[in-house]
Amino acid sequence: MRPLTPKQQAILDFVGEFSRDRGFAPSLREIGEAVGVTNVSAVRGHVAALEKKGCLRKEPDQPRSISVVACPSLLSRIKRKLHEFARTDEGVLHSVQYGVVLATQGLQPLLQHEARTCLEETLSHLGTEHGWKFVQKRILPDHLILVVQVWPNHSPELAASRLRAASETALRRQGHGAANRIWARGYAVTTNLGQLDEIARQFLAASR
Repeated sequence: MRPLTPKQQAILDFVGEFSRDRGFAPSLREIGEAVGVTNVSAVRGHVAALEKKGCLRKEPDQPRSISVVACPSLLSRIKRKLHEFARTDEGVLHSVQYGVVLATQGLQPLLQHEARTCLEETLSHLGTEHGWKFVQKRILPDHLILVVQVWPNHSPELAASRLRAASETALRRQGHGAANRIWARGYAVTTNLGQLDEIARQFLAASR
């Protein structure tokens, strides 16, 4: 992927700052005014280029629907390209899959409505940033069950702790569970995906 141009970086920074401050996305005209581009079509072209680079996401025909997606690191992009190129190599471990279970504090039904949407967006950002792929996502009101495909050098503890920390930070930023911590203590993580549901059952029982 080509590096961002100065104008593209300015647009990305502005969209992120505007969305954090206002709680909604800027319009194309507001973006243009902020970065000194008077032609709305030119702004649309910059936004489209940032979408192709995986930095922005925009819903078709929806006003104020531009959102920032964390750009994947150069290392993650290189790893993904090598993985795609070498997929046919027999006996090479290209990736591993972990099952991860998180439960809310006291199994409170916190992961609904806006909180669920926030959590889904956070997982998408994490996948893009670290080069992960979510094979399965089950977001229930009081717990989360994921199957995530990661690089072999990402340990189960690393994957689970990143998921836990990033999702809690994002949910708190949106005002969800501000009084107490969101997740119960600990988490469950396994490479035995056939036992994931049973492990989740045991973990949830212990979290009550």
